[in-house]
Amino acid sequence: MSDITEPNRTGRDVPPIAISRTTTEVNPTGSWKYIRPRYEDRVAPCNANCPVGIDIEGYLYLLGQGRTEEAAALLLEENPMPAVTGRVCHHPCEDGCNRANLDEPVAIHSVERRLGDIALAGPAPMPPATLRQERVAVIGSGPAGLAAAYHLARLGYRVTMFEAAPEAGGMLRLGIPEYRLPRAILDRTIDRIAALGVEIRCSTAIGRDIEWSELDEFDAVFAAPGAHVGKDARIESSNDVPTIRAGLEFLKEVNAGARPAVGDHVIVVGGGNTAMDCARSALRLGSAVTVLYRRTPLEMPAIPQEVKEAKLEGVGFQFLATPAAARTEDGRLLGIECQRMELGPPDDSGRRRPVPVEDGRFSMIADFVLTAIGEDCDLAFLPHGVEISGGVAKVDELCESTNARVFVGGDAADLPRSVADALGSGKRAALGIDQWLRERAGEAPGALDVAALRFGASGNISIARQRGTDPLHRAAPVNEVVEFDGMNPAHFEPAPRNEDHFHSAGDLTASFGEVNFGLSDREMSAEVERCMNCGVCNRCELCLIFCPDMAIHRREDGEGFDIDLRYCKGCGLCAAECPRGAMAMSREES
Repeated sequence: MSDITEPNRTGRDVPPIAISRTTTEVNPTGSWKYIRPRYEDRVAPCNANCPVGIDIEGYLYLLGQGRTEEAAALLLEENPMPAVTGRVCHHPCEDGCNRANLDEPVAIHSVERRLGDIALAGPAPMPPATLRQERVAVIGSGPAGLAAAYHLARLGYRVTMFEAAPEAGGMLRLGIPEYRLPRAILDRTIDRIAALGVEIRCSTAIGRDIEWSELDEFDAVFAAPGAHVGKDARIESSNDVPTIRAGLEFLKEVNAGARPAVGDHVIVVGGGNTAMDCARSALRLGSAVTVLYRRTPLEMPAIPQEVKEAKLEGVGFQFLATPAAARTEDGRLLGIECQRMELGPPDDSGRRRPVPVEDGRFSMIADFVLTAIGEDCDLAFLPHGVEISGGVAKVDELCESTNARVFVGGDAADLPRSVADALGSGKRAALGIDQWLRERAGEAPGALDVAALRFGASGNISIARQRGTDPLHRAAPVNEVVEFDGMNPAHFEPAPRNEDHFHSAGDLTASFGEVNFGLSDREMSAEVERCMNCGVCNRCELCLIFCPDMAIHRREDGEGFDIDLRYCKGCGLCAAECPRGAMAMSREES
């Protein structure tokens, strides 16, 4: 019982109470509330983390509805090569997945791969019925160039692509081994892009085979030549030793079908994806392989899954060590003198800088050394007016350089170096070129509203929003990423993650054939069911069920719900029970 005593009250002290003797149709019951619920799509963290700008939550929702063709169409709106990225992307989308707070992240990359394979087996996309008169040149046929060509062609532009190598694909073909990316997958992907009307001229390097002036016939140019110049590892006494090679050149040779003799002991210097590809390729050539990396495993820039698979296949690792000098005899490599390192203060990259350990020299046997410590771009072909800083071109958000006609992306711009980031830059460049050409033709009233096309605060952009081709026809969401604590996890049951299938350990290095089989259709469906559809109403009807005033009703078209604010009390129960954070309470409008 309360210790507070109520004062004696008379009838005069009690405020008047309205008593209705009619129905609620005459006297609505929700008119005194000060807050009201509203459906409010927020951005799923997977969408916000995707450098390509894919509506991941959207295509997962469509798959969950059994609308596979629409899901594939939505995926292809943003990504011209999901069968490729599903195999080689570092999938940062999974890093932010709210499902990880319940059990494990959704295997988005595996679902993307399976859906990409389904799309690749379907009919090729058709070019637009009406073409514009403007012509665009694309330099480089790597992921950035292919993405730009794809989106520009779909926007109605006449695109010609110039590739220095004999075959299109750039680093997708030259730098990624076939056990990760089968050539048949890459070839079909490129063929579908060409089917949109893109002309691809191979064995045509700007500055070697044709001059930049010959591109004057084009209205705009997108340059994405890729990073093909390996950095020097500065190993003493390594001059004129043919078995000390740049890792990228080695990969180009192997990926072209050659099988160089690498001896019994190979050392790979570096900790990135190129280093992992070199190590795993050398292993398949019959050598014992050790990766030499000057930092710890925590600082390795390689995709963790690639490191895991390398270890599973038998690659050895020597951390906090760097090559110092080659031991040779009559020009033949005998081994490497190495220097032990320790981590000092952070360098310009933000990682702790390795410093030599006193008396930390040791030797390793080596028949072959592959250096994979990074690659640079050769941008000497770019015209006057394109500002270069730190070996890359200075560009704006839509990849426009300081020369208005020239757009630059991929490794040649100041961007993270990944396939996904390259694809995103190609799409942004396509939108930038489209905007620039339309402004020049007097068709665009002003600058493109990039902020309205973003998922969250990151730089990724949705072209489906710009073109109005989202099959879900949802309004642009509130540009706010929904967090786990803004959802109601009580409505989700823990479920095991479906993992990709691999060859047995004994078969992994038997050939250069693909080692990852991905998911079956049944496993893909099970993984889709694990998606929490963060921030977006998926018609679960819990708001309708829990509303105590029956103020929520299904729409006649079945595409959502309406709130009858005449009877809503503003209790907030619907928002509290929403599993996905797709409802919010806001102050009543005056």
